[in-house]
Amino acid sequence: MTKAELLAAIRRDRATLDTLVASLTEAQMIAPALDTGWSIKDAIAHISAWESRCARWLELVSLGVTPDRPEVNDVDGANARDYAAAKQQPLSSVLASSRDAHAAMVRSVEALSEADLADEERFGWPTCQMASSNSDEHYREHVEQIQAWLTHKGE
Repeated sequence: MTKAELLAAIRRDRATLDTLVASLTEAQMIAPALDTGWSIKDAIAHISAWESRCARWLELVSLGVTPDRPEVNDVDGANARDYAAAKQQPLSSVLASSRDAHAAMVRSVEALSEADLADEERFGWPTCQMASSNSDEHYREHVEQIQAWLTHKGE
């Protein structure tokens, strides 16, 4: 995957997520809606946490550093800590953090060379795939959950 393809996927799938989120009321955003018991607000905070982590990792890659990523060894623990940290935040703060995390992700990808994105050694798989799994793939995963909830709720 080239940088242009990755950025296009990130922008396209983020636009889908943003459009879906914009269509929801505040009550829909904060209700425990998803099969995890999370609200959509919680899912947005979760996406943002991983997007922020990934942006930091990619920034380090652009400096020639292989980042330490202890979160990947305890994804459930990281998710639980992120959930607890974001639970009391107001929706407006979560949405602002989400916009900031997305912007950081885009900037971090833009700063990488094609060689850095294709590198399979640093993370044990191509850097572009690691970035995709924490951005466009992650957006699609949660868009599907939200859409399923909306479909089920309407029945």
